[in-house]
Amino acid sequence: MLLRQIRYYQKVVECGSFTIAADECHISQSAISQQIKALEEELGYPLLERKNRAFELTPAGRFFYYPNL
Repeated sequence: MLLRQIRYYQKVVECGSFTIAADECHISQSAISQQIKALEEELGYPLLERKNRAFELTPAGRFFYYPNL
């Protein structure tokens, strides 16, 4: 399950959109959002700062997505 959540997180960041990422992963927007929340809870850090229909990566989110930076 954790690996799937990581893949969903990567897809959301790549697409810049929960909706587009959900479409590409063939799941609902609600489901992908729940999976990202579950990943954040598992890691103990917020990865995304949600702003209405947009988001920004948190410092932890940037590190998790770009570990070599």
